Amino acid sequence: MLAVTTFSKSGYEQYAKDCLDSVEKYWPTKLIAYAEFPLEHPGIEVRDFFSIPGTDAFYRYLREVPLAHGKTPQGYNYNLDAWKFTRKVFAQIHVLQNAQEKVIWLDADTIVKKPVSLDWLENLFDGQPLVILDRPGFHSETGFVGFDPLHKDFPTFLQAYTDCLQRGILFTLDRWHDCAALDWARKQSGCGAKDLSPFFKVPTDRPLSLDDLDVFSKSVLSEFLDHRKGGKKGYFARVA
Repeated sequence: MLAVTTFSKSGYEQYAKDCLDSVEKYWPTKLIAYAEFPLEHPGIEVRDFFSIPGTDAFYRYLREVPLAHGKTPQGYNYNLDAWKFTRKVFAQIHVLQNAQEKVIWLDADTIVKKPVSLDWLENLFDGQPLVILDRPGFHSETGFVGFDPLHKDFPTFLQAYTDCLQRGILFTLDRWHDCAALDWARKQSGCGAKDLSPFFKVPTDRPLSLDDLDVFSKSVLSEFLDHRKGGKKGYFARVA
């Protein structure tokens, strides 16, 4: 098993360095970090994000598309910010295409609070090809995702996930970020998943609240991981 994350230079300075330090201290597997700038970090395998095939052309094109930065006449809309929120999909796919072991995605604003065992991570899968934090009626929470490339159903999912980005399907969806890509690929492929947030329900008598959306901190992950979301309060205020 291995773990994967990615971050920009500003992200490293704001939160990812703390993440990597905590991974080095408490995480039981190798972590591959795709950085967008030259970096060496003890105990971490750092790769150049823009060495991933297709990234240079993809982001060169998006650079000139304001809407793909979430810029709308009504103001910023994170749902359309493909510039920022597709990078983890490139990193995930690049690893998954050749992986011969389970892969855990960790957002770079996640802190590992105490030692994590490999058995605990393995048991999260419960025989499924994916481990997710689902939010039916909304979009999934993708700060933590588990992938099992050796599961018989996984190749169909990976093909759909890859197509969503490489064939531009993402830009036909209501949202242009990694959560939408994951949800679409799961639905398109019919791939099963172990849901770590089966308790999530969209309330029928009131609007969604910040507490409703924060499934990470209510899941079994919270014993070991703190997902800070690079400013959690501001993030949930945008999505609520």
